[in-house]
Amino acid sequence: MKHKKYDVVLFDMDGTLVDSDPMVLETMNILYDKYRNGVRTPPEKVIYFSGPPIKGTLKNEFPDLDNEFIFKQFAIESEKLYKTHIFNYPHSKEVLLRLKEQGFKLGIVTNKVHHLTEYCLECVDLTGIFDYIVGFDEVVNGKPDKEGIDKAMKYFNSSKERTLYFGDNALDLKTAENAGVDCALVKWGPRVLPEDVKPKYWIKSYLDLEGILYE
Repeated sequence: MKHKKYDVVLFDMDGTLVDSDPMVLETMNILYDKYRNGVRTPPEKVIYFSGPPIKGTLKNEFPDLDNEFIFKQFAIESEKLYKTHIFNYPHSKEVLLRLKEQGFKLGIVTNKVHHLTEYCLECVDLTGIFDYIVGFDEVVNGKPDKEGIDKAMKYFNSSKERTLYFGDNALDLKTAENAGVDCALVKWGPRVLPEDVKPKYWIKSYLDLEGILYE
């Protein structure tokens, strides 16, 4: 009989639960055309904007604009694209539903604000699967601070040893390390990670996820 290594699995959102790169790229191009005279940052750089808080990214990309203004414009333009430019990863829903049936507690800790996280789940038909969500607007300090993971562990009454964080980049690994929990990172994204990024597990497909959750 298999025994669970973990009771709680916490997920990053963009690049882990959903492929939002097309949405981010199209949104940024719209903003570049409107507010930077069409001078676009190359796509191979824009893909790294997923993960860190978008306010900081926008401040770097549009230093001459009020940060709250351009953040609001990003929210307005991106929300229009959710239904057409965000996609599931292969086998994600079937695996997530099986994990839920097997009694795992599933949560999300993301640098995306809560209501857009919920909307994103709705757009890719993942609503109702996750027991708890910690959005960027629900913590004082976003990732890589451990606050979001700590908040989720408190909600689930889970220990560090029984919690796994699942992400797609170095920021997610640092977040897990700061919280003292194990980390699994995906290998399917377009982002090249530094050689010193060494999570406990690498995942090539959602079908691999179940294998690391049991002893």
